[in-house]
Amino acid sequence: MKTSVGSGPLAATALLVLAATTSQAQAATCDRACLEGIAGKYLAAMLAHDPLKAPFARGARYTENNVELPLPDGLWRTTTALGTYRLYVADPAGGGIGFFAKVQENGAPVLLSAFLKVSGGRITQAETQLARMSDTTGSGAPANLRDDQLGDAPRKQFLTALPAAARRPRAELAAIANSYYTGLENNRGDKPPPFADDCLRLENGTQTSGRPVAPGAQANGMNYSCAQAFALGYYRDDTRLRNRRILAIDEERGLVYATVFFDHDATVRNYALTDGRPVVVRNTGPWTWSTQELFQVNAEGRISQVEAVLLAVPYGQRPGFTNGLRFPSPQAVKDGFREY
Repeated sequence: MKTSVGSGPLAATALLVLAATTSQAQAATCDRACLEGIAGKYLAAMLAHDPLKAPFARGARYTENNVELPLPDGLWRTTTALGTYRLYVADPAGGGIGFFAKVQENGAPVLLSAFLKVSGGRITQAETQLARMSDTTGSGAPANLRDDQLGDAPRKQFLTALPAAARRPRAELAAIANSYYTGLENNRGDKPPPFADDCLRLENGTQTSGRPVAPGAQANGMNYSCAQAFALGYYRDDTRLRNRRILAIDEERGLVYATVFFDHDATVRNYALTDGRPVVVRNTGPWTWSTQELFQVNAEGRISQVEAVLLAVPYGQRPGFTNGLRFPSPQAVKDGFREY
């Protein structure tokens, strides 16, 4: 499904109704258990290095870090073990499932994020992203090397069903997730997303909000709560949040699985926070983060938990797929950047 979303909730609602109408017949036979089972078969087949052990449809496409590869290739050849960590966003209405998992690649740790599009019980596309967490890759130590704080099981907020009366429609959940990216793009503290007081963000397995200040260090964006960091105007150098796609929504648990590219054009060399403190930007050249990200929206309609798998990619790289519910980047429109 290739769709574009204009501004305003009505446009998002119309597209979501259309998406649900066109996909329900295909997805009705594959509920949460079915989709999670398909994801499990996918991982088992990857460990066996044999795509024939997974329910791929004829002509299915696979991308790894936004590059299309034949199967088995990439992680499908190098996986040596599966961890117990599994975080699923099952979307029967949309016909797909997003998930995060830990794997071992030739003995080294990898965080895997993946979205599987499912039709008729078969995988028609697999969009995966890997954060290799060791310093043993051929190109040297990765810039996103982090400590693993995920443990063996997801946070309870990701696994708990919301009261029926507190569940929000798909369009509203998608809009709340998009507000996070709108708030980040050229942030000046004036577009805060609706954050819960307990908001906690983990990126590549490490805490990047509300983190204690290290002894002798000065506070930075990671040391404030989600709401405080946005309100202070951190992340001003996130100059373009583009290719915003919502891939899976779980209304029962308030989960939204999204993907986006964070461009930094390196023209912002320093800036002042809303409290007047200066921030100096370290990176001297343009660069991009590619992310798959999961938001948990609580019963009050606020972002409570955030988890992301991200990696540095060539500046301006585009995704290997164009499906999903798409929200435009205002800065990309202004720049004349062709998102797809």
